[in-house]
Amino acid sequence: MLISFGHPEASSAESIFSVREIAVVDDEYSDLNIAEDACGEDYKTVGYSSVSALMNRMAKGHSPRIIFLDMDLPGVDGFEALRMFKNDPLARDIPVVAVTAKHDQTSALRALKMGAVDYVPRPFLPMLMRKRVELHLKLQGCQRTIQEQLAKLKVQNFKLANYRHSLNEAVNLKTGKMADLQTAILQTVSELATFPRGSSQTPRYSRELSVLLEAARDRGVCLEETGLGLDRDLILQSSRLHDVGKLVIEESILNKPAKLTAEEFETIKKHTTLGVHILDNVGPSTNMHHFLRLAKVFAGTHHERWDGAGYPNGLRGEDIPLAGRLMAIADVYDGLTNFRPWKAPFTHEEAVKVIVDGKGSHFDPFLVEVFSNVADEFRPSV
Repeated sequence: MLISFGHPEASSAESIFSVREIAVVDDEYSDLNIAEDACGEDYKTVGYSSVSALMNRMAKGHSPRIIFLDMDLPGVDGFEALRMFKNDPLARDIPVVAVTAKHDQTSALRALKMGAVDYVPRPFLPMLMRKRVELHLKLQGCQRTIQEQLAKLKVQNFKLANYRHSLNEAVNLKTGKMADLQTAILQTVSELATFPRGSSQTPRYSRELSVLLEAARDRGVCLEETGLGLDRDLILQSSRLHDVGKLVIEESILNKPAKLTAEEFETIKKHTTLGVHILDNVGPSTNMHHFLRLAKVFAGTHHERWDGAGYPNGLRGEDIPLAGRLMAIADVYDGLTNFRPWKAPFTHEEAVKVIVDGKGSHFDPFLVEVFSNVADEFRPSV
């Protein structure tokens, strides 16, 4: 038996799911009248004298927003109804509020364990019932918002997965296979990062860094404990990416033939953190993990100074990774002895003096001693 109260049926132009329908399954007409009064005109209250009446109406597409369920119904009682709702796709997501006798806490707890979201005692208190309706409609709204956000996230994750797949395919197409990605990076990115742009000169810092690494090892430095115990070629290749951040610095600043303004110098300094960011976005790969990790150390720390006056983080002394301290010497020597738009190249002797004079201020004192012993090996071949 179906008993309707409140608003008339939704018009054909209005979705039945937009109606704020409250179902009350109860064989007591007095309770149905109280429920109608409690919900008022803000909701459409529909009374059902049995569970089967509600299920039949739901099968026709009329789904209530909340079900108030009498636990003491004759025939199919409320507990059996909760089991039915749980297994019915039309009903399982609709919140059920158990209606119990005034002091029947046992039935209330049993109903909650079986899936009811709340309970109210009989006889209905209009204000309490209305508050229950408002609370659970608000919770439904929150759950719907969460579900919508989750659905959007799933779509975004799907799009990201497709993008990554497309990106991997593009990389594979360009490099032939992922194992050659390291070589591809060196052939593209590191050549573009050679400073200044467009220079035909080949940077010598890889050879100079190699000499320093060997000399440091000979002086007892345990490279394995400093992250430099990798294959020598891998170390030197990763060092070539130390200036990769300059790819996103304006060329007019990089190749400016005059002295940089304070603002321009601050822009130049950003190439260290930008380089780390670029390498972070290359993407993790098992055969690239150690290579990229070391490349980020070279990129992010080669302008730190022993006295703490460097950038980007003002690291001091041995807080600067050994890779950064070694790269600082090789990079400065290479920069001094090569042509730059704002200066002529220094002689080997002049460059050596600058580095020796920077002992304990710009450079690691121990590494300057190492450099001094092998400085002749830095001399450019004619």
